[in-house]
Amino acid sequence: MPGQVFRKTVPVRFEDCDPAGIGFYPRMLMMVNRLIEDFFAEALDCPWHRLHGRENRAVPTVRLEVDFKGPLYQGDALDLELRVLKVGNSAFTVAVAGSVGGAAKFAVTQVLAYTTAGPEIAASPMPDALKAALREFSAG
Repeated sequence: MPGQVFRKTVPVRFEDCDPAGIGFYPRMLMMVNRLIEDFFAEALDCPWHRLHGRENRAVPTVRLEVDFKGPLYQGDALDLELRVLKVGNSAFTVAVAGSVGGAAKFAVTQVLAYTTAGPEIAASPMPDALKAALREFSAG
């Protein structure tokens, strides 16, 4: 049974692409990072200011793969969809698809680790509540 999908639509701005439709890849990755931050706050009830602050935890990226599939233009409404592909003990994998009007623009697969924060970063087991919330968005 497929899990839930977290969705957002964001505008493509002048700073995100050039007139030829070539998206600036750092900006695309920033959109993905913002989506993940919103996902944590809105879908998982785990806002990053609490996670990184009071809980002294982090979710850094340990693997990232991006496929660019089509042009992006200023003024486009970019539909972003996040699905959880895998939930482990201290890491999870997400897939983010970006599209405009149903046409694929990019696809991202990202592995994030649940870690301690600070100078001695180390993987840490995710709390059961966080794993359960992630699994609500998992297809497997």
